[in-house]
Amino acid sequence: MIENQKRKVSALLSDSSKPDTTIRKRQKGDNFAESPKVVLTSAPNRRLDVFVFGTNCGGELGLGDATKKPEIPGPVLNPKLSAETVGVVQLAVGGIHSAALTHDNQILTWGVNDEWTLGRDTTVESKKTPVDATSDNGEEDDEDDDEVELNLKEATPLPVDSSHFPDGTVFTQLVATDSATFALTSKGLVYSWGTFRDNNGTTRFSPKSTIQRAPALIPDVKDVLKLVPGAQHVLALISNGTVFSWGNNEQNQLGRRMISRLHEFPWLVPGQCSLPRGIIDIGAGIYHSFAIHKTGQLYAWGSNNFGQTGIFQSAGQSDAVIPYPTPVPSLGKGSGIVSVTGGKDHSLAVNEQGQCLAWGRIDNKALGIIAKDIPTSDVIFDTYQKPRILKVPTPISGVVGKVVFAAAGTDHSFAITQDRRAYSWGFNAQHQVGHGNEEKDEVEQPTQLKNKHVSGKMLVSAAAGGQFSIVVGLHGPQTNGVH
Repeated sequence: MIENQKRKVSALLSDSSKPDTTIRKRQKGDNFAESPKVVLTSAPNRRLDVFVFGTNCGGELGLGDATKKPEIPGPVLNPKLSAETVGVVQLAVGGIHSAALTHDNQILTWGVNDEWTLGRDTTVESKKTPVDATSDNGEEDDEDDDEVELNLKEATPLPVDSSHFPDGTVFTQLVATDSATFALTSKGLVYSWGTFRDNNGTTRFSPKSTIQRAPALIPDVKDVLKLVPGAQHVLALISNGTVFSWGNNEQNQLGRRMISRLHEFPWLVPGQCSLPRGIIDIGAGIYHSFAIHKTGQLYAWGSNNFGQTGIFQSAGQSDAVIPYPTPVPSLGKGSGIVSVTGGKDHSLAVNEQGQCLAWGRIDNKALGIIAKDIPTSDVIFDTYQKPRILKVPTPISGVVGKVVFAAAGTDHSFAITQDRRAYSWGFNAQHQVGHGNEEKDEVEQPTQLKNKHVSGKMLVSAAAGGQFSIVVGLHGPQTNGVH
């Protein structure tokens, strides 16, 4: 698979000299710096069924007026995102908001809009809606009815105004941080709205603005093939095999030097990471980052208090960071890593053999590995001699079949297998792991998602927010082996 990734990047590089004969003349009102010359990426074209679960107090599940529940304990099909009438082809999840790309090139957003993360005006007089007293399985709930504040303009998936973008713009990927949303175009440009928030609560989107209320072009990055988000930072894989980053850098998650003489807030301007050329994929945790080189070497940097980078010299120290991209010793050439992602204190990687590897914090149950089964030689213990950190990337044994996709929320995780089944585990206080009405605050081992909505579905991807989750499946005829 690494060879396949190399070929894809090489093809893009070799195609970069082909002229684009359809470049439109710049017109009054255009908000882009220059018209790119090539089509670099294509939008997905398979319509998806969207299943949501977890907390819904801020409308983050996008159910609008279809439910009055503050929490959904297990996956339910979102009727506001019907494959037939809406046709979602790709989806992104932030901390408390989401975005979806549709088959007809619309961007839909929903969830909390306090910092204009939705890219549209959601001002409306909110109404109090009584909580539904019926649980997802049809049984009566004995809890007293509460009231939840719903803003239906936030709780309902609605489109971002297309007039913010030049005519002919084609979107191919959306990603979301905790406080912002980003849209990648087929020609390698990036638009964004919202803001970045630092540890003190201060917000700033760019050197010139604190909050970006409407979509705006990011002027200092182009030729982008892929975006990945952390909580308050973004990485962009460039067609020449380099990586750019921007956002907050308080945990060194940007992996580059900051040149303050060029910009007042240099971390908010995209700049090149300190990596060798030849990067073929990227990944991010909440406050840490990854890159995979064409040789197979994994690089990591950023927050490392629980060894979440996979580099364990400083693991266990409260303020530990890896300041610049550094080779991960245990996941180097020959390890066959094809994708990598992270939560707050843990990370996951998928290799060519279809194993899902986990490392980092043990006690929050986000690893999917039973603590007592971990060899003591693989553990860093805290001052009370309790197992704290798994320092060896370890295959998760509870998933049946080859893993083709992994995702991580703050403290919970997902794996999708080759036969398109979804497994989840980790922190579950708001049912973000999705296993029905089980009153478990933690699910320690990977458990298959099963209920009347998702059983038998070809599930292809998962996304984990702060306290909610979304899984998506292919719509239409269900055929094993479809990718």
